[in-house]
Amino acid sequence: MRFYRRLRPFKALSFDLDDTLYDNHPVITRAEQALKQHLQTLLPQTEQVSGNFWWQQRRSCLHLNPALSHDVTALRLATLTLGLKKLGFSEAGAKQKAEQAFEFFLRHRNNLTVAPEVVRLLEQLANKFPLVAISNGNVSVDDIGIRHCFQQTYFAGSGNLQKPEGDMFLQACRFLNIETSQLLHVGDCTHADIYGAMQSGCQTAWVNNPSFAIKKKPLTILPTLHLEKVEQLSQFI
Repeated sequence: MRFYRRLRPFKALSFDLDDTLYDNHPVITRAEQALKQHLQTLLPQTEQVSGNFWWQQRRSCLHLNPALSHDVTALRLATLTLGLKKLGFSEAGAKQKAEQAFEFFLRHRNNLTVAPEVVRLLEQLANKFPLVAISNGNVSVDDIGIRHCFQQTYFAGSGNLQKPEGDMFLQACRFLNIETSQLLHVGDCTHADIYGAMQSGCQTAWVNNPSFAIKKKPLTILPTLHLEKVEQLSQFI
């Protein structure tokens, strides 16, 4: 653990989920591959399209509706629907099949195990501090077995802007009835988590786990403290 700023007293902690509590990159990679195979099995029209085809549909969706950048679920559904329409399905047929494919993807996306020592850490911290989750993703805290650790969860989409925007940090502080400076946000992304939380007035713990697949972008603002793994927060128990 390395301190860059003086840690002031905090009353609650917020946690990013993906790549903070577990290594998410292999999970998403497997889920993407499973979705591709699923589409090819059920819809032979998708066999000949490249990954670039779906990337182009994603870009088209964002061009038509930039607000989708704040909602990974809505963006994936829109991408699947647009792609299936271009492959010859009707509007209704494309929407139905996109929803079915997305449900399949989610099952694989949520097929992960949070390490027992991380769950134990969250449970112990929750006995001392209120905990909330703040995520730009769409993992299910119920499916991965950590819902009981958090008093509230916030996900980008459905009106919430993605981090680094301050929406979810400010909502969390209002829910907890604390000042933003009394929240310690724990996350891996140098921009969304560290820059975003610091801009909202929160204190930050940057998790840069060298065993995780995602390599972090350089810091543009120093966090309060730096952790090589989230379990180092055990010193606050």
